[in-house]
Amino acid sequence: MSSLLLLALPRSAEAGIIVVKKALMIAALAGSVSLAGLGGCAKTVNQRGYLFDEEVVEEIRAGIDNRSSVTAALGTPSMTATFDEETWYYVSQTKESIAFFRPKTTDQFILVVTFNDRGDVSDISQLGLEDTNEISFVEDTTPTRGKELGFFEQIFSNIGRFSSDGPVQPGY
Repeated sequence: MSSLLLLALPRSAEAGIIVVKKALMIAALAGSVSLAGLGGCAKTVNQRGYLFDEEVVEEIRAGIDNRSSVTAALGTPSMTATFDEETWYYVSQTKESIAFFRPKTTDQFILVVTFNDRGDVSDISQLGLEDTNEISFVEDTTPTRGKELGFFEQIFSNIGRFSSDGPVQPGY
């Protein structure tokens, strides 16, 4: 039917219809590419660390439970204290990010289980996002002695340093 319509129209009208069809195709293509691109702007939510079950956490009691019962209920801890193996941390964190922006921590839950010398639970505490401290890292670098090697020096500096006499003895 469209070919019959095109045959009946004058030459300039046919060209106008072709231009309109091309414009509609380009608009449809641009619209679909834009919609696909907007999918990349959707919020991404990442849950990291230990996934807490409130009922299981509430069942752990100080003075009643010990290391093995806590491990059976919660599993191995996310981390232990650096200088004190008697403190276990179970950490859960939720981060959200949009497109290419830096992820932002929106929720954090830390269960701190402290044991006494016998391995029994002595204290249980919970920390949230409001209990965290932001630490800013120092960007300075420590100067080192020695020679700065360029790219080609690093690659070719060992050529000719090895002999076929055998392995080099350490300290010589």
